[in-house]
Amino acid sequence: MSGNQLNQAQYEAVFYRGGPMLVLAGAGSGKTRVITERIAALVERDVPHDAITAVTFTNKAAKEMRERLFNRLGDTAKALRICTFHALGLAMLREHAALLERKSNVSIFSISEQKSAMRSVLSDMKLPSDADQVERLLGRVSLLKNGLLDAAENQLSVVREAYDALLTRMNAVDFDDLMILPIRLLSEHRDVQALWQSRCRHLLVDEYQDSSRVQYAFIGLLTEATGNLTVVGDDDQSIYGWRGAEVKNLFQLEQDFPTLHTVRLEENYRSTNSILTAANTLIANNGERLGKTLRSNLGQGKAVRIWESPNGDEEGHRVAADIKARKATAEAKGWDDFCILYRASFLSRPVEIALREASIPYHVSGGLSFFDRAEIQDSLAYLRLMANPADDLAFMRAIARPRRGVGAKALGLLGEFAWKHECSLLEACLHDDLEHRLSHTLREFGEMVTGIEHMLVHGEPDDAFDALLERTQLEAAIRNEAADEDEAERRMNNVMELRRWWLRHREDGGDLTSFLQHVFLASNKDDDDPEGQVRLMTVHAAKGLEFDHVYIIGVEDGLFPHKNALEEKRLEEERRLMYVAMTRARYRLTMAYVRVRSRYGVKEKTTPSLFLKEPDQSVLRWVDKDLNSEEAKEEVDDAMAMFKAIAEKAKQKQ
Repeated sequence: MSGNQLNQAQYEAVFYRGGPMLVLAGAGSGKTRVITERIAALVERDVPHDAITAVTFTNKAAKEMRERLFNRLGDTAKALRICTFHALGLAMLREHAALLERKSNVSIFSISEQKSAMRSVLSDMKLPSDADQVERLLGRVSLLKNGLLDAAENQLSVVREAYDALLTRMNAVDFDDLMILPIRLLSEHRDVQALWQSRCRHLLVDEYQDSSRVQYAFIGLLTEATGNLTVVGDDDQSIYGWRGAEVKNLFQLEQDFPTLHTVRLEENYRSTNSILTAANTLIANNGERLGKTLRSNLGQGKAVRIWESPNGDEEGHRVAADIKARKATAEAKGWDDFCILYRASFLSRPVEIALREASIPYHVSGGLSFFDRAEIQDSLAYLRLMANPADDLAFMRAIARPRRGVGAKALGLLGEFAWKHECSLLEACLHDDLEHRLSHTLREFGEMVTGIEHMLVHGEPDDAFDALLERTQLEAAIRNEAADEDEAERRMNNVMELRRWWLRHREDGGDLTSFLQHVFLASNKDDDDPEGQVRLMTVHAAKGLEFDHVYIIGVEDGLFPHKNALEEKRLEEERRLMYVAMTRARYRLTMAYVRVRSRYGVKEKTTPSLFLKEPDQSVLRWVDKDLNSEEAKEEVDDAMAMFKAIAEKAKQKQ
């Protein structure tokens, strides 16, 4: 791409050389294009690849950036360091594991494994270890680790120390540790800090408004020597305060980098001017913002429709009918041009029913993750144990899948033996001094695991994975426990997908440890991207996506903005959330509310959200308030066109 293909603001952001820079990038303003072009410009200036690091928040965003750079630079792009924050932290952790009391084959615990570890800690401390208590303390320990909670609670500090010690003993970390431990590493070891500062001589951070306090500190440690920091973000799209993101990080930059240069990207390539005017005038009501005004290059477009329905069922049917009308009149190319957004997940149910009745294919984002399925967790438990023999939680899951007659009492005695001999449970199984009536079974299990591990490391990747399924009898267990043959095939297909992924990883030169760490990072937060279906999702899940037609339902006071946010004085974040929802739409935006909403069987009268009153009313059409309006007539015309199109298709079939 040549510089003349960029608009003036984009050009400035790509080629600026004066030190730290904030690119304030509005929705749909081409921020990914800018950040990839800036990286390409650095490469073309002969900046060494190993001196450039780009970080973002999701695997999907990092993958898109890598693909764009590959198309732009060719094979040379493969040498660039482009990853998520947590993948960068993991790379540091693996390279310098010994300085953090770990080995390079460290295990990364998922939520379920963290819960098991916390339950063990609480049991040892003779504290309540029921599910609610485990979840509550994990949450508080996470807040404590991230500096979001005062360490005044002495018992909480003790719990955290015991929890961290247990993870260290099992050569494991949790998700928080992927930031906390690298910060400790950079703070305590100046030589390591100097090494990584050289690798981040040019550090580029995408979606900066989503950064947490810990990530801000991490960035500071990497850039304090050079100041060559480029951050791309949008304060108006900071919607993750509930999970630690701090929009103030954007405002803090000017204080920490006095020479900070700010570039505003305000030309929008996604949405029509009607949609942008509505979104701009809504977000202008926020006081805590740096300020910008998006302008469209797509023309004025259709007015933003406001719908009123008597109840949720009617709202759902109205959305379904409208989608079918627009698809039948060829206003949309496919079902995946449509998206239905909501603030709370329960709102999707009547819409789903309406879509099914209308025979419209749809996908609800946020279903059971591939990585959360039992057969995948079971397979991964064996692989984790083979990669890290100290991973006692993986041992506990593996030895129970399938059942081998080793009960809780035997495992308790094995645990005592392992503690006494300062070894892992797997090592205890193979210990010469182990004496137990099940010692033969335990030894067989240990030898089987080490035998398959040898195949995974030294043998053919496909033979090794097949041996894992056969020798552990895991495949037989998966098939035998399925309700029917169809379920058995479905579950085994999932395992085969994991197998295919393993083979591709080995073909690319990866080993078992890197495969498992890659699986963990890939399993965190990235949703699938189904084609050919209407999308239903929460607004939080929609960030970064765009659709020709967007319907925002449940736009009522108490729902959007949410009553909890109002009580906690987080109205500005709710307004940013609505801004994100509105700016997902390219050509047509519809916002809907009802007069009566059913929640858990209780009917409640509702009122339209204040977010319907704040935008410039000249670009809104309250369709149901004026049945003689141009917009109402247009809807009638659309319905007539739909029936004509359907009738024409019926004739063709005859």
